[in-house]
Amino acid sequence: MNSFLNWNSGLNNCSGAEIRLKQDGSCSVRLVSLSISKKQIHIEAKKEYSGMMPEALEKSDLEGPLAITVTGKGVLIKKTAGLEIITEQSLQHLFPHMKLSEFYIQHFPSGAFSYVAVIRKEIAERIITSFKGIGLDVVIFSLGPFVADQICPQINVYGEILGFDGHQLIFDENKNWKEYSFSADTKAEFPIKVDIEIMPEQFLLAYAVAFQLALHERLNLIEVEANEIKNNLSEFLARLKFKQIGMLMLVFFFVLLMGNFLLFSHYNSANQDLINATGAKSYVFENRQKLEEDVKMKETKLLKLGWNKGFRYAYICDQIGQTVPKEIKLNELQINTLSSTTTGILDEPEPKNGVIRIKGQTESIYAVNNWIYTLKDKSWVKEVKLEKYTADDQKQVQVFTMFLSY
Repeated sequence: MNSFLNWNSGLNNCSGAEIRLKQDGSCSVRLVSLSISKKQIHIEAKKEYSGMMPEALEKSDLEGPLAITVTGKGVLIKKTAGLEIITEQSLQHLFPHMKLSEFYIQHFPSGAFSYVAVIRKEIAERIITSFKGIGLDVVIFSLGPFVADQICPQINVYGEILGFDGHQLIFDENKNWKEYSFSADTKAEFPIKVDIEIMPEQFLLAYAVAFQLALHERLNLIEVEANEIKNNLSEFLARLKFKQIGMLMLVFFFVLLMGNFLLFSHYNSANQDLINATGAKSYVFENRQKLEEDVKMKETKLLKLGWNKGFRYAYICDQIGQTVPKEIKLNELQINTLSSTTTGILDEPEPKNGVIRIKGQTESIYAVNNWIYTLKDKSWVKEVKLEKYTADDQKQVQVFTMFLSY
């Protein structure tokens, strides 16, 4: 129906309602449901219910966020010279005997004039509570017919007067509101069309308030000045954004999982090809075995030659000598000690690479312990182990043997 370029409100559907309060306490509820797709707004349903508020709403089958405007009994409208800021003091001359803190106030500036509409908070909250009872949150709350200004460019207004459903609007040459009045006998002189679709006049305000909700990001909202009601729209949009982000994340992880599956399938197939190629070229494995045997043989030769892992003997001796406590006397320092791997008499002993045997004597076991801790702090030392600690009765000293690994 309506198309709006570069527009993305995040809404897929929304609803609008006009609540006309009657003198006998009953009401007439006019409902319009809109759907939004491909940057276009479509009217899905137009329904009207009458009766007491709770009973009338129980008959409805609305879905999605809801915007309403309240007209009729309990809504007071005053026209005044243009006001920039609405305060209790600026409205005192319009409502001299009213305690404005008990009312919700809506300000609609148009041209040189301002239209101020008020409703008691208890009436408004009763209406909002009734909608909550059927599972709908009111996210925009308006008063009077002023939301019709949002759709004036869409409807077929000929001349300076627009009458519909008891409301009569008089415009100036710039389409600003010059006069407003209400009379139950006021009807549209000709069928009202929104673009090319005929709109029954009793549903015009319900459509206007739904349209205002659909384009809330692009329009200056005509609504009551009450933060506790305005917050409903912010909270709803936050929940909607969270839901959309959650859906996007779900799609993202699904695509990621699918990509991982395809990638796994690709590499699994490639791996199978490699396995087959490996089986077809077994000679590569045979060459690898020969290389491994050659490496082992060279490593054995290095062990027999007493390879010192890159450390110089002078450096090792110097490092150890710097740490010897004065209470200890060294008797022997053997680097890469020799040992035989077999029991044969003629077997050539092999060096234990990376092992130093230290023998010494002392009168204090504490000196030996402290020396062990000092050696362990050296960055090149892996392990220090005390192998033997015995007393030499003849010399009246203790002798010890320990091994240092590097």
